[in-house]
Formats: sequence, structure tokens, C-alpha cells
Amino acid sequence: MKELPEKYYLSHFVEFVAFIKTTSAHLLAASELDFLNTFETLNEDAKCILVRILNRKSAFIRKDTLHYSEINDAPTAINQLRKSGFVARISKHTFSDFVSQLNKQDLIELSASLEFDKPVKSANKSKWLNFVLNNQNGSLSYDVVKKHPIVTNHIYFAKQSTFNYLLFLYFGHLSGRLNQFSLRDLGVMQTQGVQQQQANFVDMDEAKSAFLHANLFNDIKQTDKSDIPALTSQAKTLLNAEQPIGFTAAQKYHHGLYKLAIALLADNSALAEQLLSLSHHPAAKERYIRLLYKSERKALCEALLVEILDDPDSEALLLFAEDFYAQKFNQKRTSVLTDILRDSGEPIALDEAYLGQVESGVKERYIKQQKQCYFTENKLWRSLFALTFWHELYQHPSSKRANEFSYFPKILKEDSFFCTLELEINEKLAHLNNKDAFIEYLTATIDTYTGEPNGLFYWHPELLEVLIEFINYAPIQTVHSHLLNMCKNFKELCDGYPDLMVIDNGELYFEEIKAPGDSLRRNQLISIKHLINAGFKVKIQRTEWRFNSEQSYVVVDIETTGGKKEQHRITEIGMVKIEQGVITDTWQTLVNPERHIPKMITELTGISNEMVKSAPLFKHIAEKLDTFSQNAIFVAHNVNFDYGFIRQEFARLNKKYTRAKICTVQQARKYLPGYKSYSLGKLCADLDIELKNHHRALDDAKAAAEVLLRINQVRAKQVK
Repeated sequence: MKELPEKYYLSHFVEFVAFIKTTSAHLLAASELDFLNTFETLNEDAKCILVRILNRKSAFIRKDTLHYSEINDAPTAINQLRKSGFVARISKHTFSDFVSQLNKQDLIELSASLEFDKPVKSANKSKWLNFVLNNQNGSLSYDVVKKHPIVTNHIYFAKQSTFNYLLFLYFGHLSGRLNQFSLRDLGVMQTQGVQQQQANFVDMDEAKSAFLHANLFNDIKQTDKSDIPALTSQAKTLLNAEQPIGFTAAQKYHHGLYKLAIALLADNSALAEQLLSLSHHPAAKERYIRLLYKSERKALCEALLVEILDDPDSEALLLFAEDFYAQKFNQKRTSVLTDILRDSGEPIALDEAYLGQVESGVKERYIKQQKQCYFTENKLWRSLFALTFWHELYQHPSSKRANEFSYFPKILKEDSFFCTLELEINEKLAHLNNKDAFIEYLTATIDTYTGEPNGLFYWHPELLEVLIEFINYAPIQTVHSHLLNMCKNFKELCDGYPDLMVIDNGELYFEEIKAPGDSLRRNQLISIKHLINAGFKVKIQRTEWRFNSEQSYVVVDIETTGGKKEQHRITEIGMVKIEQGVITDTWQTLVNPERHIPKMITELTGISNEMVKSAPLFKHIAEKLDTFSQNAIFVAHNVNFDYGFIRQEFARLNKKYTRAKICTVQQARKYLPGYKSYSLGKLCADLDIELKNHHRALDDAKAAAEVLLRINQVRAKQVK
């Protein structure tokens, strides 16, 4: 890892301050200007100590932890910070907060003068903290303990709120920290340069309002939802707060109203209803309308629905209003979501091994049917959108990315992309008016910007291949139509896309896969609706857990140097392929484990160090293993052992290996009950399955394959 220069943290803070001064001076009030101006008057030691303090999690710092080799005189520097108002001694005003952040040993030492009623030393920290807090107005009051070494050895950063506001101006949100500069320089965090740094906010009113409401919203998120008094107090604070100014403040304000309303609905329905009625959050409007209908205020309910239908704030809200109005006022019995699922045709039978990865099961089925099939979901459209409009999103002056830590363009966050850059967007699409031009442009953009962090999608090796296939088979005007919709309404069309892209006999369509019990979410319905309106074919494919006689399996057995996948390595692999209930192929290889095989392992397996000396390394057979086991369920006797070792070997090559898996031990216990032992050797003996060379990979894999076939015979009968 890279090494940072001695006073890297001070250089980072100077970079941070330079951004504030050059881009955001108009957003600074007297307190922030005083902070920055006073910082400039400090000597270098004091500046270093201050920046070290700014990087601490707590505002309370032990002075003896502020000694660093590159700082000449820490005590004098701390004294200068105290005289300049940056730090202060612990006071009666800060005492309760100070006590709350002490560790258990400090709490015990602070209570040492008391002889009675103390918790035992082995009590947990919360008991000691409660004890000290309960006595802070008496025997452990500030006046009593203010000269205690625990108190005098701490200082308090006195300008936390001012500094937090400066951080907020730089990052545009509350989670930004100075250590991100270090992570950037170490190469841990990728950033993307900007042509010209810009302020995150237009004026001070917008910035201060955004900071206020971001903090109020953060407090709401962190409050225990069972603490009704605290939530009630927060609701009153929010109702009495200044009205939000600007996009960020309004977003936090209306979302905060909604979160408080939901938390208070059961205990304070009147207050919750007031909060819902004021919130512009789409979920709040929906909840308020449902509440009105349930409480028989149907006239107001219908009026609000009609208002949304006439002038919807969002596609999601419009969809709800259309469906709810039809159900409740026009006597329609089922929802749009239910109707679409009912029209999705017969479900596909999948083995329960695909539980949690149902899309993989369907994809493997289609590939066997000679169809091209790709996992796409959101990444296809998000990457295509970002690459098509890369210049407009990340390099155009109007995109207004503040600095290199601003990954997500502000014009997308505020849904102002199209109205701001309509001319440029239309010109770009006009230029990409045929497949060749589009593919050439995407190829050049990927070649130029691969790896650049962008906030919209992750780069992956197959990205260009999938995009080329898509552009080749999708009508160009249909692609343009949906990209234009994304430009106009990115917030609602940034996700919810179908799982798979399928190309069958030259026809491209999308397919959303639903496992048993899955429902179609509203954001999915919105994206699907827009794809269909643009001209794409979209299917909903349901699945059901049922034995499928056409399912393919690869039964695997491995031999290893020991039992721990993190420490030991594979010495032999055997695989047996089963298709449509018949063994169709086998594959076996010894593997050089690049380490000594213990004598006891050789005695068990018969595999010696001499045998694997000239065998291939795993990296040389990884591709063959991956190919042989593709589009099949991974099966083994005690499957987690074999599967875990193989995944670990791929991980050592920085590759992923993922398969649906079945354990023949578990399946045999379920479908072949009554045997004393389910170890492979004993089970094969009981089932009269030949097992000649136990503990050699291919022989064990063949035996486990025969066990699987017996299990599947039982499963097939149960289906009938």
C-alpha cells in the first residue's frame, strides 16, 4: 500500500479549506468565516493538532493522546487552540455529554471516591454509566469532580457544529469525512476528477436550510421507533421548523414527516395524520389516501385521487391513484399488479436448489434451449444511459458536480437533466441514429473511461459484449425512446428493470422472473410499462418449486490436503454430468496443490506428493472446470465441503464461482429414509451401488451420481 507524507492530514485540510473559500464563500456566515480565518493565524503545530482533533469520532479528546512525532510541542499547541476558542475544558454545560462517551474504566475511576452503592467492577458499561449519570447532580456532580484527572485530562472541541456545516458544504451530505482524502491518496477510494469545482448549493439560505433538515432527518432515522415521547418531540420540532428551501431540504423535510407519521400511527393517530397530510413524499400521500378511505372520509379521499390523476407528482403515485380509484370507486376487484401476474402464463418448474437464485435457473434453461440470455436487470439501462450521455452527465458545465467525491450528478438527483440539457440530449441521440454509430460510440466511451467511478453502474468485463448484443437486436428508435424517457424522469426509471434479456431467433425481449410468493413491485411495473410503451416486448415469467426431469446436474468430488479451505488445497477433482436422468460425461484431473500432502492424507486417498508433482495447477484447469459445470446444479456428498473449496480456489484467482447446489446427504435423508448411516461408503453398500476406489475423486463422484439418480426416482414419483 502507498505511504502518505508526514503531515498528509494537514495538506488534506488545506485542500478542503481551499474548496470552501474558492467555491462556497457566499455560503458562509460569521461563525464559519471566523473558524477559517482563525485557523490561518495558528502556528503549524496547532494546525496539526486541530486537524487531528477534527478526524476524531468524539468531540471529547484526551490530551495525552495528542502527542505525535511530527509535532514539536503538543501542550503549547493545545493551549493556543484553547485561547483561540477551538477547544475548551470540560464545563458544567458539556459534562453530561462528556460522561456519556467515557469508557468503563474511566467511569470506575471517576467513581473511586464513593464507597457505597456502586456497581461491582464486573458490571457492564451501561450500569456504570447509569450510575454516574444518576449521581451527576449529587456526589458525582461537575463541581465535585471537575478537578479529577479524568476530567482535567480531557478537552472539548468547541466548534463541532461549525465544522460539520463546512463538511456539509464540501460533500453535500452529512456522511462525508476528512479521511476520504486519505483513502483517495492510498488508492482505496476511487474518485473522478472534475473540470471545475463548484459549490453544492446556490445561496446561503438554501445551504443552511439543507443542513438543518438533513440533521433533523438524521435524528429521526437514529431514534428508537419505540420511543414515542422522543418521536413526538421530533414531530413537533419538525412542524415548527423553518420551511425547507431548495431541493435537498425539501426532500429531507417531507421524508422526515413520512417516517415520523408511520412510527406514530399506532400511538398518536391524530399527529400522524397531520404529518401525512403535510408530506409531499409519494408514500405519505398514498398512506394518507388509504387512511381517509378506511376512516370513511371517502369524499376527501376521492378528491385527492382525482387531483393526482389530473396532475401527478410521479409515475408511482399516478399508478397507485389509477389502481386505487378503479378498485374503490369503480368496483374493480383486482390490482394492476395482480392482473399482470395472472396474465404471465404457466410457471416454469425449477429445482429448489435455485432458491435465492431463481433467475440463474431460468437462464440455464433458456441456454439449453439455444437462446441467448443475459442477466441485465438495472445494470443494462443504467450503464447504457450513463455511457450514452457521459459528456452531458460528467463533463458539461451544467452537470454541476461539486468535486471529485461527487459521484452522482446533481441534475439527476434533482430530475432536472432533460430541462437543463434538452438541446444536447437531442443532438446526441440524433448523432447515434444507427446501430454502427451507436456501437462505435459506446466502444470508444468504454475504452476511454473504463474504471471511472460514476455513481450509476459498476464496470465489468462483459459490459461491452452485452451492450453490443442489445444494440444489434433492439430497434434503434425504441432504444432512443426509452433513453429519452430516462432523461426526463431518471429518478423513477433508474431501477425496476426485468431480470433477463433474451434473444430467440433474432427477437429480443426482456423477462422478469418471479419465484413462488414473489410479487411485482410498483417500481418494476413502472419500468416495465415504459419499456412496453417504448416498443419493447416484456414478459413476466413465474416459477414453481418442482422436480424437473430435464434438469442437468454436475456431481462433484474433490480430494484435498486437509479439511480447511482457507489453509488447504485441492489435490484431485472428479465430475460427472447428468442430463435428462442419464450420465452423459465425466471429467477428472489431479491438481498440484503447491504444498506438501500429509502422510495421513496419502494413506486415506492414495494420492502422493510424487503423483501431483507434474499435475496442473488449479489456475490451469479452472476454465475447464467452470465450463464443464456450467448450466447445471452443483451436487456433492456433503456439498458445502466440495463447493467451498472450489469457490476458494477461484477466489484466489480473483474470480467468482457461483452455482445452485444440492447435497446428496441431505436429500438422501429426506427421500431415502431409514438407513443407519448416510456416509457415502455405507450408503452405497446399502443401496448396492458400486464404489471401487473410495476416496478417489472420480469414483466417489460416480457413486454420488448414482445416489442422486436414486433420489430423483423417488422425487419423480412424488410429482406424478
